[in-house]
Amino acid sequence: MTTTTSAPPGPHGGRGTSNVADFALDPLSFLSRAAREFGDVVSLTPSNVLLAHPDDIRRVLTDSGENVVKISEGVRRGPTGFPLAMMNSEGADWERKRARLRPAFRSERLEHLERVAREGVAHTVDAWRDGETIDVHQEMSRLAMRIGATHIAGHELGERGETLAAAVAAIMRLTSSPRLPTWLPTRVNRELKRSLRTLDETLAALIRDHRPTGADTALDRLLSDDPPFEEVRDELATLLMSGYETTADALTWLFFALGGHGEADARMADDGYALAAAKEAMRLYPPAWVISRETVRPFEAGGYTLPAGTVLGLSQWVTHRDGRWFPDPEEFRPERWFGRGPSPRHAYFPFGAGPRGCVGASMALRETEVIARELRARVRLELVDPQGVRPNPALALQPRGVRAVVRRQRPV
Repeated sequence: MTTTTSAPPGPHGGRGTSNVADFALDPLSFLSRAAREFGDVVSLTPSNVLLAHPDDIRRVLTDSGENVVKISEGVRRGPTGFPLAMMNSEGADWERKRARLRPAFRSERLEHLERVAREGVAHTVDAWRDGETIDVHQEMSRLAMRIGATHIAGHELGERGETLAAAVAAIMRLTSSPRLPTWLPTRVNRELKRSLRTLDETLAALIRDHRPTGADTALDRLLSDDPPFEEVRDELATLLMSGYETTADALTWLFFALGGHGEADARMADDGYALAAAKEAMRLYPPAWVISRETVRPFEAGGYTLPAGTVLGLSQWVTHRDGRWFPDPEEFRPERWFGRGPSPRHAYFPFGAGPRGCVGASMALRETEVIARELRARVRLELVDPQGVRPNPALALQPRGVRAVVRRQRPV
């Protein structure tokens, strides 16, 4: 393929500040429209390019830092950046932190996770009354945090877990675009600072009170080499937000999708169906809806040579809904996962891919599958006003307005 150094096409020529405003107003529609109108390589600003083709996504995500990096050295991060966490690190520092955490997510721990998930579901359902209307996302956040505590500390966190769940949910909600600079004393900024302070204080108490469990929990691993408090705090914060809160998002979107597809909902007890349904929900409503990398040297994509310093945007929301890779892309069809999966492989990347793919991806998918199957065996959730549900593209793709009436399953 011949390449050119000219800029790729894009809305307003990829030069207008209108693109920034349009993205801030409705990022999902803006990115979808940009890819549909201008192709697989789209200039959004002079230094921001959207890549939508799986081949380019594969090359970006499997790069080992030779051509692209996650963040540039010296970039100042915002108050929710947690710069000392593994996911915000590079090079040898990143390798050290990933190796330290990996044992907490090894496959041998899946059996324990499944038991805790079943217990968590039973505890949650016991608190629901038949005919009660619930906020599904709020309930899934509490449930995911309850289960996730096993991987953090090896035991239930009780009231402390409720505090963490509320703080994390607020931070995820308040960091959506657009937002005024944090130094301005707006209501949103004040609430964000309160939530961050609560998160810091609760995590500090959790770290202070922790005693080694011998089970290789996440907190055991994080404290194993006596790191600075700030590093442990940043790791825990990102685990909560990129792991357990996104599991709550995935579960909520799954039950929303099932609510509109009675046949799929009725098949959740079938072998393998809950897993297929979980994958399909993550295709339509990926909790990680966009990720980015930055080029450190010229990078070729779709016939264009992009200069060093270009921010590459990869949007799961855009690529997962591309009809070239997924026939009837707007339809919820778990059956599409009864086989080898999508082709090309990187048309589907809910957990990223390559060296920096989510360290707990297989565990998160299994957790979502088990929770959904166990919950559906006990109750049916009847959606209230499904037309009013909206995705909120904040740090994760949060579901807004998913409410449901609880209907307990009765033995046949």
